[in-house]
Amino acid sequence: MGDAQSRAAQKDRYVAIIDQDDVTDEVRNIAVKYDPLNRSGGREGFHVTDDDELHIDDEAVIEEHRIIANKIPNDSVKIVRLPAERGELVHQYGENGFRLYELPAPVENRVVGLLGPNGVGKSTALKILGGRLTPNLGNVADDPDWDTIVREFRGTAVQNYLEKLRDGGVQAAFKPQRIDQLSDHYDGTVRELLAERDERSTRDEVINRLQLAHIIDRPVADLSGGELQRTAIAATLLADADVYLIDEPSSYLDVSHRLTVARALTDFTAGKEVVIVDHDLVTLDVASDEIHIFYGDPGGFGVVSRPLSTRRGINQFLDGHLRAENIRIRETAVDFLQRSGHRGVDEPSLLEFPTLQKAFDSFSLHVEPGTIHGGEILGIFGRNGLGKTTFARLLTGSLVPDEGEVTGNITLSYKPQYLDPSFDGTVRELFAGQVDMYDQTFQTGIEEPFDLEPLFDNQLTDLSGGELQRASIALALARDADAYLLDEPSAHLDVNQRTSFAATLRQFVERTGAPCLVIEHDLLLLDYLSDRAMVFEGEPGTNGIGRTPQPVRRGMNQFLETVDVTFRKDPNTGRPRANKPDSQKDREQKEAGNYYVR
Repeated sequence: MGDAQSRAAQKDRYVAIIDQDDVTDEVRNIAVKYDPLNRSGGREGFHVTDDDELHIDDEAVIEEHRIIANKIPNDSVKIVRLPAERGELVHQYGENGFRLYELPAPVENRVVGLLGPNGVGKSTALKILGGRLTPNLGNVADDPDWDTIVREFRGTAVQNYLEKLRDGGVQAAFKPQRIDQLSDHYDGTVRELLAERDERSTRDEVINRLQLAHIIDRPVADLSGGELQRTAIAATLLADADVYLIDEPSSYLDVSHRLTVARALTDFTAGKEVVIVDHDLVTLDVASDEIHIFYGDPGGFGVVSRPLSTRRGINQFLDGHLRAENIRIRETAVDFLQRSGHRGVDEPSLLEFPTLQKAFDSFSLHVEPGTIHGGEILGIFGRNGLGKTTFARLLTGSLVPDEGEVTGNITLSYKPQYLDPSFDGTVRELFAGQVDMYDQTFQTGIEEPFDLEPLFDNQLTDLSGGELQRASIALALARDADAYLLDEPSAHLDVNQRTSFAATLRQFVERTGAPCLVIEHDLLLLDYLSDRAMVFEGEPGTNGIGRTPQPVRRGMNQFLETVDVTFRKDPNTGRPRANKPDSQKDREQKEAGNYYVR
């Protein structure tokens, strides 16, 4: 078949994605009864197999099957449209299961970043590259042999890599997304773990760079999320491997440790092949030499873009348009040039606090005086363990300061850092008890952008981390309040959900005129959202100082000087970009004391 015919044959192709675990008798009955093919008496459509599974042949799926999916009372059946230009089918999880098209290729002496939402195949790609999953090329009934797999990618960089994988010539070191597996399965201290993994005699250097010395004799099972993440990364970097596969290294890390880890990943893997998956765009920008963008229908299919330079890849992702593929992956662009940075400065103050002091047995917090204005977003950031959440609790009244008093007769809606899923009921019941769910503003301004409809009938205890985060942010913003405080809202959100949240929050503040305080570790999110900045400094776990709210540029400059990283402004998008260490731009900005250009 010629190329033109092949492309034409791919147009308007639909496939069914069936989650057999959620298929009930009702779902089977609806799918079979209302299938237009079954009703016409022609080709067989949805049917139940001998092992009681719902099935439909790929070739039988048509657009009209979307009507059936809409009739089904849960999300067990999806009808998705595949893009015409989707490339080679690399892997499919069973009949009517998720499928991945194309594969990124590791490159010697370069860090390849994988960017995209959850559910479009990034972790699947890492498993294939690490030899933990053999690609089936979509042949779920009869797995192809390795020679067939390699031939499928002839003439590409992927072919060369798969040949080495086939011949046993790839030693892979893998840092998984689920770091809790390490604490669950390792019974020993950090020192013992790193001694066992040290195949390159670089243990002392890695411990120093990742700031692990103070926890070196602590049991791995007793580590916090951030400590466990840095330990898992250290263990991976100590392996003597050909390729390092790093899945979500920024999770649980504060803003300082994210920058430290991003640099360590490049410094300790020089000359090797590295592939990184992350949702923090600054982490990817600092660490990566090139980017592959993953797009598609989460849970249905994923497509891997061609490699792009890091700058172009992130810029095209934010723009929502992949130029080489001529595909739009997002309806609206994330435009850093449109941020105002001046909202609220001329508005009256709604909340004021003098110098605040709060002391505990082993930690003390000192907060400089400040004022919060109507209609502004105040970005609050700094290392973990400096009292940002304690400050939030002082504002909400759940903690009483030892010195000073928060003034302003206002109601404050608070989304805490640690989410409590213990509510005994559905998401709908949780919201119905606190907000008017039939209000048009709620439906268009909160429910739709946070995609709450699929969550409403789920028990709160059954939600994933990302789903619980979306519901918690939405509930906080849906409450009738004078001001809003969100503690680490981007945690557990994928990169698409973060950009959607940022746009929604800006629109919310502009519409309501209410101020919002955001405690966050995602620097790009902070830059996009913040009108002013409040920086926390000090010695983590011992003492913290909350500085007076100040212009974003000054606050960022103050913070970045402490971590020795400079940022410039991208000329096309206006987003902050990290300079390469010791580059001419890096040296010039440091000499001028200008660590952050906005």
